Amino acid sequence: MVVWLFQRLQWLNITQAYKYSYGKEKEEPPKVNRQPQPKKHPKAPVLFDSHYPLAWRFSDSDRGGKWARTKLENPVQYKKVIERLQEFERENWNEIISSGSHPIAVGDIVKSARDRLQKLKMDDIDELVSFRLSGKERVWCIRQLNVMKVMWWDPHHEKCPAPKRHT
Repeated sequence: MVVWLFQRLQWLNITQAYKYSYGKEKEEPPKVNRQPQPKKHPKAPVLFDSHYPLAWRFSDSDRGGKWARTKLENPVQYKKVIERLQEFERENWNEIISSGSHPIAVGDIVKSARDRLQKLKMDDIDELVSFRLSGKERVWCIRQLNVMKVMWWDPHHEKCPAPKRHT
């Protein structure tokens, strides 16, 4: 008797689940304020492992835009930039961050830079790294593990201007 009652209850639960899942009863669509946006998925991991030395890659850099590294024509300044990038190789990630360099979400950079990424077919990234060389001078990179793909030379801090303090 107990077994029969147990089987009957299981059968009732199965039929109720069948009715519900195949639309026998009217379901209302969920109410939402806006449609969800698809999220971007990075092609490569963007983690940083401090056990590996920092490395630079120039093969994918922008060579034709406003902030192209080719705009760095002064040999003295070019030497200064390369020497500073070499100094970054000797620092760990905490030292790099404490010197004013930091990751920045692509949504926070100026529209012209986002448009340039789109033109270069690199708009699938979520974050860039801004390396502070001196006061306003920055080198912008795409980070893939410990490899920094150098994208832009920004001598006047125009890509992501910092808000002025006390205003």
